[in-house]
Amino acid sequence: MCKQNYVMENDQDLKNSLALPIPSQEKNLVLERTESDLSTTSQSTQNNISAGKYKVEFSDIALDKDPEDIVSRLSSLHKWYIALLVILSAMVITIISSCWTFLSPQISEKFHLKHEVSVLGISCYVWGLAFGPLFLSPISEMYGRRITFIFSLSMSIVWQCLTTWASNIEGMLFGRFLAGFFGSAFLSVAGGTISDLFNKNEVGVPMALFTTAGFLGPSIGPLLSGAMYHINYKWTFIVLLITSGVCLILVVLTVPETYKPVLLINKAKRLRSTTGDSNYYAPLENTRSSIPFWKAILFSIRRPFGLLFFDPMMGVLCFYSGFELAIIYLFFVAFPYVYPLLWNFNVMETACSYIGMMVGIILSAITSLYVQKRYLEKVKKNNGISIPEMRFEPLYIGAFLSPIGLMIFAWTCYSNVHWIAPIIGSTIFGMGVFYVFAGIFNYTVDAYRTYAASGLACNTFVRCILGGIFPLFGLQMFEGMTVNWAGFLLAMLAICLIPVPFLFDHYGAYLRSKSRYAYDG
Repeated sequence: MCKQNYVMENDQDLKNSLALPIPSQEKNLVLERTESDLSTTSQSTQNNISAGKYKVEFSDIALDKDPEDIVSRLSSLHKWYIALLVILSAMVITIISSCWTFLSPQISEKFHLKHEVSVLGISCYVWGLAFGPLFLSPISEMYGRRITFIFSLSMSIVWQCLTTWASNIEGMLFGRFLAGFFGSAFLSVAGGTISDLFNKNEVGVPMALFTTAGFLGPSIGPLLSGAMYHINYKWTFIVLLITSGVCLILVVLTVPETYKPVLLINKAKRLRSTTGDSNYYAPLENTRSSIPFWKAILFSIRRPFGLLFFDPMMGVLCFYSGFELAIIYLFFVAFPYVYPLLWNFNVMETACSYIGMMVGIILSAITSLYVQKRYLEKVKKNNGISIPEMRFEPLYIGAFLSPIGLMIFAWTCYSNVHWIAPIIGSTIFGMGVFYVFAGIFNYTVDAYRTYAASGLACNTFVRCILGGIFPLFGLQMFEGMTVNWAGFLLAMLAICLIPVPFLFDHYGAYLRSKSRYAYDG
């Protein structure tokens, strides 16, 4: 690609045309004449970027930062506040997915449903979580994180209202699907926001918390619905509706835009205004102006599928995380069968059986600082050069803990064995799940930083499709194969996945070199 550089301080004609003084960082700004290098820009857009156009970038000078470079101006406390708010919102969205677990009997009785139909309340919501990021993540990469959060959470609240007050099961299931569809932004775009806020050396811990929230939520859902089991099922939905509303208000009032390409548009507008020169542009600005909104969204949807089908590492890692999540959602129909059958648990006691997974996830999350420290040590030993495969260390641990936990659960589910034994198994499995997702999420954000939201959308799509499918046959599998052999089958499948991180650690650099999406900055 042919490039010609322009330094503003050497352009006397440009200086003479200024209506306002040039800040020091703009005096040193290097502008390039270039073709658009965005993957979402059409060929016609590239042809329209003619000679004399100036592509803006943020200055690397520490002093006197660009006013539009909001992220660089945020304090560490403010960055953590934003991260924790979007993480909390993500946890609320996942709580809604599993709160159906102990509401199902009431809803089935009211609408005269069979088990196969009632379990769709879980599956429809999770499938909404699968399809939503395919549309919402590209919107965030075209129009920004903030507007995506506000729009998606607002619409999710609207459809939660339909679920709460629908007069028939069709309305409830439709509301569940669309509430999950729009709420899914916080499972994919939130990861992109964390990537915007923190650099490579800082992103490990916030991503670990994001992972924790994503799996604490499904474990908390049954506890909430179990605690409110003896009152009308609508109150569980109302509590979560109010919580979602509080999150929306906080996002609107306190979360700024963090996506760099959108912030660069603001800078280009300021430069055009202050200099009177219309040749300043931000690459994303050209994409927006040349492609209609609907066409841009449909065009951008292909990126998550491109990652899934044309990047072998992403495809396998998405299936790996999908299998782990699918087992968690399968437990939402299995535990209410296993524990009452073997130990005569009541509803609240069965709900408390999910605490095992919660404890495992929390115990693993506590080690995030240690894992991040080991990552930094590896970078230091590698002469300060970070490679994404260094993020796989948690996955090595999770690859073994997951099948161990499932094996303990499978072969301790006997009525003459104390009920704490399978819960210990689920605790170890919860630890394995956390480590698996911590490794995969951190790798995705590190290896595909420019397309982090699309990478996480790809992951969300696969894992939520599987997460919605497994509950449909989970009860039948545990009834037909018996509890022990059904659990053993899941453990053996998990064992088959153990070699994945070790193979990718060895061949990862080569595979990434073949990827059109991998980040090389």
